Amino acid sequence: MKRNLTALPAMLALAVLAGAYGSFFATGLLRQVPGTASVAGPASAENYLKFFSGAGQLPVFADTFIFSIIVTLATVIIGYPLAYFIARTESRFLRVAFLAVLVATFLSGSVTRAYGWMVILGNRGLLNSMLMNMGLIEAPLRILYRQLGVGIALVHFILPFFVLTVVGGIRNVPRALEEASRDLGCGPVRTFAKVTLPLSLPAIAEGMALSLALALSAFLFPLMLGGGRVRLVANYIYDQIFVAFDIPFAAVVSAGFLVCSCGALMLMMALQKALLRRFATGGIGA
Repeated sequence: MKRNLTALPAMLALAVLAGAYGSFFATGLLRQVPGTASVAGPASAENYLKFFSGAGQLPVFADTFIFSIIVTLATVIIGYPLAYFIARTESRFLRVAFLAVLVATFLSGSVTRAYGWMVILGNRGLLNSMLMNMGLIEAPLRILYRQLGVGIALVHFILPFFVLTVVGGIRNVPRALEEASRDLGCGPVRTFAKVTLPLSLPAIAEGMALSLALALSAFLFPLMLGGGRVRLVANYIYDQIFVAFDIPFAAVVSAGFLVCSCGALMLMMALQKALLRRFATGGIGA
C-alpha cells in the first residue's frame, strides 16, 4: 500500500505528460481551417505524409542535432575541469565562491543573458572593441548572428547545469582510492585516468544527457542571437505556427522531433552503460 502511494505522484506526472505528448500526435491528424487559427477534422494522415515525404525539415533536424552535439561536447570540455577543481580544491572559500557564482547565474533570465551576449559579441561590442584596440584584428569578427555566437551563449547557459551535476559525482569518488593508487606508484595523471575519471563517468553521462536535452530544445538564443540565420527545430516549429499558420503540421514536427530526441538520449544511455560495463569488467587499473 505504501509503495502504491509513493508511486502515485510519478504515475500522475506520467499521465499528464502522456496526455500532453499524445495531443501532439492527435493534433497532427487534423487540418488547419484556412484563414483562421482553428483546426478541424476529419482525421487525416496528410500532415504525417507531408512530414515523411518532404525534405524541408530534414536539414533543420540534422543541423539541430549536429549543433547540439557540438555544444554538449564543448560544455563537457569546459565544464569537467571546472567541476573537478570545485570538487577537489582544499580551499573551502574557493569552493563556496565558485558554487555561488554558478548558482547566481540562475537568477538572471535567458533574455537578460541573450542581450548581454549581444552587447559582448556585436560588431561594435566589447570583444571586438577590445581586440581592435589591442591591434590584434583590423576588422570586427563576425560572431553575432552566426552559429558560433549562438553556441557560445548556449554553452554559457548550459554550463552551470553540467558542472553542478558532475561536482556531486566527483565528490562521491572516495579519496582513499586515489591515495591508494598513488601509494602503488601511479602519478597524478594516471590516477585521474584510471580511478577518478572512470568512477565519475555516471555523473558525466547524466550531465551530458541534461546538456543535450537543453541544447536540443533551445529556442530563445537562436532567435535573438541567430538573427534568422540560425534555425533550429524549435524555431522551425515557431515559424510553422506563427508564420505559416499550420498548427497541425507544427504538431507533427514536434512529435517527430520528440521521438528523435528520445532516441538520441536512449542511445547516449546505452553508450554510458557500455562504457561502465567495460570499466567494470576490465578493472579500474587495466
